Amino acid sequence: MSAEPVPPAPSLTVHEILTRWGPPYLADFGAAMPLRQRAVLRTILPCRTAALGGQLFLCPECGHAHYQYHSCNDRHCPQCGGTDADAWLKTHQALLLPVPYFLVTFTVPEGLRRWMRSHPALAYDALFAASAGALQALALNPKRLGAQLGMLGLLHTWSRTLEYHPHLHYLVPGGGLSPDGRTWVSSDPKFLLRVEPLSDHYRSQFHHYLARHHPQALAQVPPPVWRQRWVTHCQPVGNGAHALRYLSRYVFKTATGNRPVRLLPDGRLGWPYRDRTTGQARTLPLQPREFIRRFLQHVLPAGFHRVRRFGWLHPAGRKNLNRVRALLDQQPLLTPAEQAAWLPEDLLEPGLGSAPALPPALTSLPRLCPACQTPLRLVGSWPRGGLAPPRPSVPVRKPP
Repeated sequence: MSAEPVPPAPSLTVHEILTRWGPPYLADFGAAMPLRQRAVLRTILPCRTAALGGQLFLCPECGHAHYQYHSCNDRHCPQCGGTDADAWLKTHQALLLPVPYFLVTFTVPEGLRRWMRSHPALAYDALFAASAGALQALALNPKRLGAQLGMLGLLHTWSRTLEYHPHLHYLVPGGGLSPDGRTWVSSDPKFLLRVEPLSDHYRSQFHHYLARHHPQALAQVPPPVWRQRWVTHCQPVGNGAHALRYLSRYVFKTATGNRPVRLLPDGRLGWPYRDRTTGQARTLPLQPREFIRRFLQHVLPAGFHRVRRFGWLHPAGRKNLNRVRALLDQQPLLTPAEQAAWLPEDLLEPGLGSAPALPPALTSLPRLCPACQTPLRLVGSWPRGGLAPPRPSVPVRKPP
């Protein structure tokens, strides 16, 4: 007699987990939580619910009513940011150059992490300044590359098991602009800079940044941190497209996204991850409250820029960026005003000088009825904090 098939374990999305266990977590720990974490959790809990307002769509054919709720648009929300991430990726794909690329990663010693978690804004600024400064200084050395780099940096604060593990990823073109600005200096396709001197210079730059800007913070860092080698890693990533796509996933989201998480029989959550040493898929069982605690560790300071550009990729360095593009036989990047002033009319981008295009949310209309695929009709809306969604009040054709 054949065995009965085992039904798959139920799963919840990350936002469903926050919705189910977030309110009791706030009730029990809210008074002791950092203000920023408490505010973010309260913001994302009502995302895409009637509490934030929305629109009512009706199908004129079968009478199906479809409610479209507003998003919270918080950058930590696992449900939001998908459209923004796609737009960000397209923008930065246009900046890719026909050269080899490298992914350079800067980590911090474990002894520094507790201090960083308590002083995130200061620590992350120091992390960016020290890593970018070390990369640029080493690359400018005539005995190394002898050129100025362009760098795109992205802050990550998590490990694969959602533990606090701050580190920076830089996507770096394999080469740079000569000091006189006249030559493109190519690196070896498989080698950019030696990581040993880069690690030492990065540690020195971090110490120097704190000593210069925040000497009182320097006294709080455990002294052994400055006597050990900090770990950096540099690897070739081909034309950079795959690495850029990987980075784009986390520009507008935190570590989790809104992936499904298994609900285990004992009430714990099974967080899926891949073991770094073996490459095997693993499941980490976590109590729901522990999952929320790990999620909230990665909330960024208000107004903090997770993504930064340096060197000739900096927004203020567009002149040098276009010089680099010219040296590599690439078209310059022009603003709409520059296009209108310098390009012939037959080469202008479509729509230049005309009314701005509709935002993506509106260009996707009309929505289709999930029951009969007839275009839905917008018949009502309600604002954030409204008493209740509107009820269907227009005559509709009932299905036969």
